[in-house]
Parts: sequence; structure tokens; C-alpha cells
Amino acid sequence: MNKETLRKFLIEANKAGYAGGKEREWIKESDGSTTIPFQKGEWRSHDNFFGGEPYGGRSVVFYQEKPVWIMVYYGCVTEGIDSRFLYGILYNVRHRVFNSHVERV
Repeated sequence: MNKETLRKFLIEANKAGYAGGKEREWIKESDGSTTIPFQKGEWRSHDNFFGGEPYGGRSVVFYQEKPVWIMVYYGCVTEGIDSRFLYGILYNVRHRVFNSHVERV
């Protein structure tokens, strides 16, 4: 495993998951969270999150069934901000960022 292969997998997993708009393939968990799974060869990602306000989650990338990259995220929309507008921007930024680079890998 090397950083460039991990970077490429993260881009592909993101495109297939959150940024891909394939919500029908997402798994609604019994605890109210949502999981976005993706697998390609020996690589697998597992993004589990709670939507709404506030929101938070955890993304894990596994290589040969061992965790090699983890990201935890949390946030909320400030009162008075149009959340649909903000989430539209975040969706577009996330898609662009993952197309160009991944930091701290």
C-alpha cells in the first residue's frame, strides 16, 4: 500500500458514495445512522454518519481488511443560515477537493 494508491481509492470511494448521489445504495442503520459502503479489490471504505443538526460521522478505509485511514467529522449549521444552500456548497467543494488531492495522507 502506498499514499498515491490510497489517494486514488479515496477519490473513487467518494465519487461512488456521498458525492455520487447513489443514496439508494446507502444502508439505513437501526441506530438512525446511515452507512455508505464501497469496495474495490483489497480496498474497502465504510462511511457511517448521523445526518441532521448537528451532524457527525466517521469514514474508515481498509486495505486487506486492516484500517489504514480514518477521518472523524462533526458540525452544525449556524442559526439563520440556509442549510440547503450551505450543503449545496459543501457537496460541490467536497467533490472538487477529492478530485484534486487528499491532505494528511
